[in-house]
Amino acid sequence: MVSISSRPASSRIAQSRTQQCPARFPRATLVAALALFACATTSSTVSRDAAGSAKTAEPAPGAATLPAAPGAGARDSAASIADEYRALQRVQAVLGWYSATQGDTSLGALTYLGHEHLFTPASLALIDAEIGKPALGANERLAWRFLRRALAGESVGLATAKFDDEFSDVEASTNVVVPFIKDAVPYRNLLLLIAAEADPAKRAQLYAASTKVLGEKLNPILARKEAAAQEAAHAAGFTDYVALSEDLRQVDLHTLLTEGVGYLKATDALFEKTLDRVAREELNTPREKLRTADMGRIWKSPKLAALFDQTLELKALDFFLGGIGLDLKTVVGGEVQVDDSVNPKKRPRAFVQPVDPPGDVRLSVKPSGGLDDYWTLFHEAGHAVHFASSTITPWENVLLGYGAPTEGFGEFFRHAFSDARFLVRYREFLRKSGKPAPSNAELASVLRHTALVEMSYLRRYAFAKTAYELRLHGRPTSEIEPALALLAHAETARDGSEAGLRSLFQQLFSRALTFPLTDEESMRFRADVDDTFYSADYTRAFVLAGMMHEGMRRKFGDDWYTNHSVGTFLREQLFSQGMALSVDDVAARLGFAPHMDFQLAAARAAKLCADADALEAQK
Repeated sequence: MVSISSRPASSRIAQSRTQQCPARFPRATLVAALALFACATTSSTVSRDAAGSAKTAEPAPGAATLPAAPGAGARDSAASIADEYRALQRVQAVLGWYSATQGDTSLGALTYLGHEHLFTPASLALIDAEIGKPALGANERLAWRFLRRALAGESVGLATAKFDDEFSDVEASTNVVVPFIKDAVPYRNLLLLIAAEADPAKRAQLYAASTKVLGEKLNPILARKEAAAQEAAHAAGFTDYVALSEDLRQVDLHTLLTEGVGYLKATDALFEKTLDRVAREELNTPREKLRTADMGRIWKSPKLAALFDQTLELKALDFFLGGIGLDLKTVVGGEVQVDDSVNPKKRPRAFVQPVDPPGDVRLSVKPSGGLDDYWTLFHEAGHAVHFASSTITPWENVLLGYGAPTEGFGEFFRHAFSDARFLVRYREFLRKSGKPAPSNAELASVLRHTALVEMSYLRRYAFAKTAYELRLHGRPTSEIEPALALLAHAETARDGSEAGLRSLFQQLFSRALTFPLTDEESMRFRADVDDTFYSADYTRAFVLAGMMHEGMRRKFGDDWYTNHSVGTFLREQLFSQGMALSVDDVAARLGFAPHMDFQLAAARAAKLCADADALEAQK
C-alpha cells in the first residue's frame, strides 16, 4: 500500500531500520511551522524537463470545476501552484508518517489552511492553459494533466480531511477489553492478535471487540465522511463521487466489474477446493464453516511458521533483491528508511510513504513473523524500490500519476512465493542460514497459500468491492446487475438504506469468499472501503503482477531469479518512470497487448495450483 498505503539482512539494509521511536518535532514547534506554512505563498518557478515520451489517457476536458475563493488565483502562476501543492504534499506526508507510525494526533485538516485557492476554478484554468501550449514536451504535458486531475480530486480530500483526522485519532486512542487478556488492548493491535490467535473462540472474541468499535465509534464517522465526499464531488463539477473516482483512477468501473464477474466464475471451483484444503490443514475447519476472523489466521499460515522466521525477513528480502540485481538503495545515494517498530499505536497495515522520492522514501511495517509477514515485506519493498528508483521529471510524474502499476510492482515482488523455482532457491537460503530445509510438500503448501491469497484478492476486489462500492456511493442497482444476478437474495440488497447496504455487502463478500458472512461480520460495510476506488487500482495491480511474472519468464527464462538483467530492466524500463506509466503502458513494455488480461489471471491461478500439486508429488 502506498500512502499519498523484519529486518537484519545485511548491515547495509539494517542501518536504515528504525528500532526505536524516531525523534519528533516538539508540538509547539510543529504547530508554529504549520502556521507559517499556511501563511506562506510560493513564487519560484518549476524547472521542467520536456524530454520523454510517456502516454496517458487524457482526463475529460473541464471535468472539474471548484467553487472559487474570493480573489483566489490572482497571485498565482501555474508554476507557483505546482510548487505550493508539492510543498503541501510533503508536509502532509511527514505528518501522516508520524501519525501512522507513532500514533501522533492527525493534523491533515490543518495543513489545508491557507491553501484553499489551489483547488479553485482560477487555479485549474491556469493549469489548463499550460496543458494547451503546443510546444510542451510529452513528459511536461503529462505532468500538468496529472496535476490538474490531482487538484480537482483534492476537493474530496479537503472536504473529508477532518473526518480522516477524527477516524485516525479514534483508532489510535481506543483500547478494548477482552476477558482473556489482562491489560486493555490498543484497537490498532487487534488485527495482529486475531491473526496470531490459535483458539477460534478467542479469535471470535477479538473480532467481536473490533466490530464493536466499528459500530459504535468508527462507522458513524465514515457515514459523515461519505456524505461530505458526495457533496464535494458535486461541487467539483462531477456527476457524483463515482465519476470523480473514475476520472482520478482513469478506469471504467462497469468494464472492471464485468471482468470481475468473469474471473469469479472462472475460479469458483478452484477457489473452493483450494480454500477448503488450506483451511482444513491450517485450522482443521472446512471451508463452509470459516469465519472472517479465520482468514487472517489462514494467511498467517501457522503450520508454515518455522519457514518464515522473523529474524530472517530482511535477509530473505536481500536474497531476493540481490539475485535480480536490486537493493534498498536510492538512485541518489541514500537508503530507504524502514520503520519496523511494534509501537502499539502504530497502524497495523504496512505502507510506503514516498515523502520526496527518490531521496526520501519510507517504509512502515509492523512485523509479527510468518508467511503473511514475508508477503507484506516483499510487497512493500516493491513500492520502496520503485520510488527509490524514480528519475523521471517533473515531480508530478513521480507522485501524481497512475496508482495501479506501483501496486502491481509490489505484488510482483510478493509473487516470488508463487514460483516453485524461487521456493527451491529459498530452501537453499534457509539451509545456508542454519535453518532446517523444508520438504517439497512444505514448499508446495507455500505456493498453494500464495495462489489462494491471489485468487481471494481478485475475487474480493474485482467482484465484491467494485460492485459494493458502486452502490455505496450512490449508483443504481442497474449498474451492478451482473453481480446481483449471482446473489441468492438480491431482493434484500436493492434498497439503498443502511440495512440494504449491509445486506449487499454481506452477500457479495459471502459469494466472493465462498462461505457465509454473519450479521456481525457485515458491520464492516463502511470500513472495508477504499477512498476514490483505490480498489480499482488494486484489482488491476493483481492482474498486472501475474503478467509481469510471465513477462520476466519470456524475456529472461524460466528461472530468472539470479539474473541481474531483470533488475536492470525493471529499474530502467519501469521503475524510473515513477507513476507516469499506466497499466497498459507497462503491459506493452512487457510485450503484451496493452490491456489487463483477466483470462490470463484465471489461467495463472489454475497453473499455480497445478504447480503446487506437481511439486508436492516430487520425492
